[in-house]
Amino acid sequence: MPDPLFTSLRETIASSSVPLVFERLIDGLRAERKLPQLFEAMLMRKRHELGLPLEGTESIKDIPAEHQEQVEQYYVEVCRTVGKLFLEKGDIAGAWPYLRAIDEPRDVAAAIAAWSPPEGWDRYQPGAPSDGYDQLDAIIDISFHQGANPIRGYELILRHYGTCRAITTIEHQFPFRGDVKEACAALLVRQLYGELRSSLRADIARRDPGATLAADASVAALIDGRPWLFENLGYHVDISHLQSCVRVASAGSDREVIAMAVEFCDYGRSLARDFQIHERPPFDDFYNDYRILLRALLGQGVDGAARYFTSKADRNGADEDGHHFCGEVLVYLLARVGRPRDAIAAYRKYLAAVPGPLRISPALIDLCRAAGDYEPLLAYSEERGDVLQFTLGLVERARSS
Repeated sequence: MPDPLFTSLRETIASSSVPLVFERLIDGLRAERKLPQLFEAMLMRKRHELGLPLEGTESIKDIPAEHQEQVEQYYVEVCRTVGKLFLEKGDIAGAWPYLRAIDEPRDVAAAIAAWSPPEGWDRYQPGAPSDGYDQLDAIIDISFHQGANPIRGYELILRHYGTCRAITTIEHQFPFRGDVKEACAALLVRQLYGELRSSLRADIARRDPGATLAADASVAALIDGRPWLFENLGYHVDISHLQSCVRVASAGSDREVIAMAVEFCDYGRSLARDFQIHERPPFDDFYNDYRILLRALLGQGVDGAARYFTSKADRNGADEDGHHFCGEVLVYLLARVGRPRDAIAAYRKYLAAVPGPLRISPALIDLCRAAGDYEPLLAYSEERGDVLQFTLGLVERARSS
């Protein structure tokens, strides 16, 4: 049977004008949801209106100068129209190239936020049919790797590919900083906290059937008074996952997440000696050292923490590359607990000669800005012969006054 659209186009060109042919073509393609062809048809119509070659490229620079602005505005409208038509039929991957091209990711981000994987599967299972996972991977790529909705993308990684994949992503493959990274870190910590709590409840129920456990019992409450949970090398969650979540929580500001990480440290300190991991200073006694830092971030034991990490910085110098990690941790701590002047003094003492970018310490200008005193920055810049940073400090001081 002949395609009705082809027949309609033949009849229209024979009895009417070329513009009407384009209208019929566009209406037909829209009705049949042939959206990539619709996009090309709409551009073809505009090229005809302007007397340009119908087979023109998508590049604006190939359009005569007097038409470029008009064509560019029309191109944006067409991309927006076609992108939204893709979203109407639930094709996020189809919509993304059009809306990304005009820097309008909002509708795609909203669609990803509302998207759920196909029914019948929850987590990736080797050997399972690939259709659903191909769709999931496409959504993760658009939302996370291409930045349409990175927090939702990370949530999908965590939920459907598990904690291990999510930790690898946040520690080694994370392209975002600031609020996005903190929000994703919070998702990760809460996920592991839930896993640990569920595992502890199951172990207690198995070994102490008469125990009464509150529905909302915390990790701290579950391990309190139950040292037998850790006998015979007992543990309830992957130890490397536990450590990773402690690290990422220490970089954030969400107090609830930090409190969870303190409980992780309390749990870790109860583990058998074989599971007591030692890292480079100042976290050579991993769970104890991070617990001191995390509690200080919550406003608990701040003076003691400052003394503790100062002594660590004094005992441990710079590494072979000239970086002073203990000094950076101290500066970071002092800045986070609202002691910018002490942080500046520690910066000048431990980090003045550090080459290259700092790893976790705030920049000196940020510390001076928090303290409302730019003299340390000016002196530091002049000592190093850094005229640009010196000028930056002068201007910032003038602005602040």
